[in-house]
Amino acid sequence: MASASGTARGFTPAALTFVRRYSSRCCTAATLFAAGLLIAQAPNDDVKPAQPENISLKTTDGVTLAATFYASERGKNAACVILLHDDGGKRTELDRLARRLQLIGAAVIVPDLRGHGESAGEVKQLRLEDYQAMVARDLETVKGFLVKRNNAGELNIERLGIVGVHLGAALAINWAAHDWSWPELAVGKQGQDVKALALISPEWSYKGLRIGEAIVEPDIQTELSIFIVAGRGLDKFHSEARRLYKNFAKHHDVSPSQPIEGQTLFFQSPSTTLQGQQLLNEPSVDVETMIAEFVELRLIDPAFTWQMRKPPL
Repeated sequence: MASASGTARGFTPAALTFVRRYSSRCCTAATLFAAGLLIAQAPNDDVKPAQPENISLKTTDGVTLAATFYASERGKNAACVILLHDDGGKRTELDRLARRLQLIGAAVIVPDLRGHGESAGEVKQLRLEDYQAMVARDLETVKGFLVKRNNAGELNIERLGIVGVHLGAALAINWAAHDWSWPELAVGKQGQDVKALALISPEWSYKGLRIGEAIVEPDIQTELSIFIVAGRGLDKFHSEARRLYKNFAKHHDVSPSQPIEGQTLFFQSPSTTLQGQQLLNEPSVDVETMIAEFVELRLIDPAFTWQMRKPPL
């Protein structure tokens, strides 16, 4: 089961009671905010986050990825989060969420995936092999950048989380399984770094990219904290998200008596037809706050030991 130490900053005592009782079940996000029980972390006016840094990354198959990195001031204690946009999207759509997570102390990287935004290149129409390359090539390249920043003492790769929007959710699940498949070598860990996934409007299959094989991996079932959100106004998305939640619920303690610090699985289904990026953007639902609370609870608060990462021999 995923690690569960630390305190739940950002929740009021009333919120702890409410979330402990209901959040791992199918309650609506609107209910949480209408009741005034889930409270956003107040920004610290004294904190001056670093300016975003636009960078260029080269994948192993020669694709140049544009990305933006939002550094943290917490150094070796900093959680790190990868934000993945939807199909047809671009990294600038996730700038507000990235800045929100940076304000609570996380280091954040947001790439334009191949065929998108400033990483479009000559790609005109994406095929299944392009989506597969996003998992095997793009995300491995992004992690390589984070490992370098880890070794420079600027973040802790052990506190790695991914937020995926629709297509990005499928990529996040598949790459998490890939990351956990790396064996530990004599020089140390090479993977097993992803500790949390936030999945916005996930589907079991997106244009041939399936998650079925990834979610039956034992480590993915038991070692990750999971937050799932999908509007219940569209049955297709809601039913697929609920099915995914039920799959994970077999391997997580979702009992009402479980303290908030020990909860590792959350499912929200706001009363809206909005999905994906539109759901993330909707202020009345405020998915950004939910994600920030989840990141704080499962990546920032728990104790994860920093270590230098050595390349394989």
